Amino acid sequence: MARIEIVVSKNIETVRELAAVGYCPVECSFGGTTVVNELELDHHGSMSHLESVAIRAYRDFFAAREEDPRFVINHIDADSIFAVASLAGLLPHPQSKYAATLPAFLQKTWQQDLLPLAETIAIMDTDPIGRDVLGMPFGAVLITWEALFGANATDELSAYAAVEGWRRLLTQASTKAFIAAAEKAEADRRAAALADLAERGSKTGKALAICNSRVFGFAEWYDRKVEAGQPDEAKGWGNPIVVSLVEATGALTFGMPNKAVAEEIFGKGGLTRVFAALNEIYQLEAGNGFGGRDTIGGSPRGRKMTETDLAKAVEVINGLLEQK
Repeated sequence: MARIEIVVSKNIETVRELAAVGYCPVECSFGGTTVVNELELDHHGSMSHLESVAIRAYRDFFAAREEDPRFVINHIDADSIFAVASLAGLLPHPQSKYAATLPAFLQKTWQQDLLPLAETIAIMDTDPIGRDVLGMPFGAVLITWEALFGANATDELSAYAAVEGWRRLLTQASTKAFIAAAEKAEADRRAAALADLAERGSKTGKALAICNSRVFGFAEWYDRKVEAGQPDEAKGWGNPIVVSLVEATGALTFGMPNKAVAEEIFGKGGLTRVFAALNEIYQLEAGNGFGGRDTIGGSPRGRKMTETDLAKAVEVINGLLEQK
């Protein structure tokens, strides 16, 4: 097999130049423009009608670039790296050529079907909030990969490590302890988040308040309603607006599932309208007051908030909704 090469670039012209000389672009989307070759490995913008690159690379194009494993990507995540590893033929697969060169006791491992993992990656990439990842096929492997190889990965060295990470986690018994630890940590976090919701959550109007939350559990608190609506619709969520008073820090944290839902509920700017209203009430300047983005933000840094402040935030949210 040829030597794998991965280039990570945020520059669309660089990506185009590399694609023109034979590098395979994977998830190279830049705003509304995407760069692809004949495999069309993207699912953003004009390619949003296509399935995840992880699914298509593994199911349809496994080992398609085994003899010429040159790739260009503009970010590192589970979807893009799993696709690269699939295209290069580096993962277990029912038709793996590598498996035939191994002793019989190793062949089963290298001939396992990872399409269910590709499908789990796809769901967690496009509609992750509210999903029970541990209940999904290979979910524990995915969260372990995210923790070890996906967090803060941005450069070529990280990309190579991430490809090798998939191989090791899926084929080596020595990684089972890492997977078990990640599975337990995620299970504990999810259980604590649901306990916070049941024991410390209250809903007033459309806002859910979590008083003295112990974990960061917005994914659970949003309460995804898959049958009720799409992820970019407010009706697809039981609690599309959540405010949490964090027990450990006394900070208020605001969250909404995504920009589309935030703008459907609050209009352009989403939660920034809430932050502006709170800054006016508390007589704070925007740069030193409540702030954040359309879908997430918080109270002033270093300022300890109280249950009274939490109630005020909920009141402001519902007041803005009444005016809309």
